[in-house]
Amino acid sequence: MTDSTGITLHNKRILLVGATGVLGKTYANALAEAGTNLAIADQPGSNVIELADRIGAAGIIMDVSVEDDVIASVNQAVETLDGLDGIVMNAAATGESLLAEGEAFSPFESYPLDVWQKTIDVNLTGTFLVTREGGRAIKESGGGSLVMVSSIYGVVGPDHRIYEDQPFKSFPGYSASKAGVIGLARWAATWWAKDGVRVNTVTPGGVFNDHDKSFSDAYANRTPMGRMANREELVGMVLFLLSDASSYCTGQNYIVDGGFTAW
Repeated sequence: MTDSTGITLHNKRILLVGATGVLGKTYANALAEAGTNLAIADQPGSNVIELADRIGAAGIIMDVSVEDDVIASVNQAVETLDGLDGIVMNAAATGESLLAEGEAFSPFESYPLDVWQKTIDVNLTGTFLVTREGGRAIKESGGGSLVMVSSIYGVVGPDHRIYEDQPFKSFPGYSASKAGVIGLARWAATWWAKDGVRVNTVTPGGVFNDHDKSFSDAYANRTPMGRMANREELVGMVLFLLSDASSYCTGQNYIVDGGFTAW
């Protein structure tokens, strides 16, 4: 896929980690449509293999919180694709994914350490492991791009009022880990710049996922554009950062939030 901007991903060898969530499926479909040589990965119990078969990608089961699993899974992607030109690290423990674990939304004054640790293990340690293993593979393949996914709550604090009467809340491990992702990306960008490995972060604002009207209205009222994001609106930035059109971009945090952080 090429346009006048020079964005092309045809035949680029891409690994997408965290492929079956709201944004993950959107990224997976877009990368497949762009003509990449694509491998997609997600946790045990997910439908990542079924999704991979449907879009013509290689499917990989990966638990990002387990070091040996990440090592083996990245090696599998490298062997399947004969190298790596890019990675999107999108796996995360989110509020909506933790709905079954009621303690995830406990008051901060009594917040459980095990829930905090689980969030850090997936969102931050998992990102470190994928970055370490995947970045080395990209370096050995001649360079390319590593895209991490953060959140506006890694940049600003949440307005807790918009979560009143909702089944999910903003929770501390999420904000802390997503802020850490941005810091890790900047560190890795300066480490690998000389090797032709670019590392950037995409930071989405709130993405509409069949939220009830009271929540989406409350969120919209905090956003200059007056609405939540559509999932397709994050795709362009990811494709840009994976492509050679972003060849002079590294160590940056690209915020796509409808102006949420501008107020």
